Amino acid sequence: MTDPNRPPIAPKSPTPEPGSMQALAVEQAREHAIRVLSDGFAYDALAEDEFEWRLGQLSLASSPAEVQALIADLPAPGIAPSTASYAGLPVPAEERIRGIMSEVRRDGAWRLPRRLSVRAVMSSVRLDLRRALIPPGCLIEVRATMAEVQIIVPPGLPVEFDVSPIMGSARNDSARYPAAPGAPMVRVTGNAFMAEVRVRVRELRY
Repeated sequence: MTDPNRPPIAPKSPTPEPGSMQALAVEQAREHAIRVLSDGFAYDALAEDEFEWRLGQLSLASSPAEVQALIADLPAPGIAPSTASYAGLPVPAEERIRGIMSEVRRDGAWRLPRRLSVRAVMSSVRLDLRRALIPPGCLIEVRATMAEVQIIVPPGLPVEFDVSPIMGSARNDSARYPAAPGAPMVRVTGNAFMAEVRVRVRELRY
């Protein structure tokens, strides 16, 4: 980890003219970098002091390359890093989510267990994995009865899907996207009785 007390690094490139294409490129790079730093802080990859120091450096960067240098050691947003990158974090073995005539939401930065059991009866369950920390071999077992279960994943997260519909529907939209290098595999199994179980792909937005 770098020293958060180090002095600011002077920009190597001249400051672009406001409104120019170069200025627009720098601003877009900064927005992307803020997303990357926010994810890194949420997953404990960055200490608070380091997170604040890097945010401060973004205002001094005068080219996309200088912005990129501040996030080069962090994973891209929307694909949670593998457990190997966070070996010090505990991984729950099992967790249950129950929805009975209710609405259940799980999103933001959260840690999936190795096995997640989802039971939905006449309910709506939405699991957003776009900022979740996903361990290798993660299994999500779904049992849905007259319910809707949606699993939201970012582009590039591979999902092995084996859900049997019974007078219902089961669909995996992630199968259309190539897997991102190093992305953890998620297995989704179970059945949908007069229900819908669907994996949807959505870009992570802040």
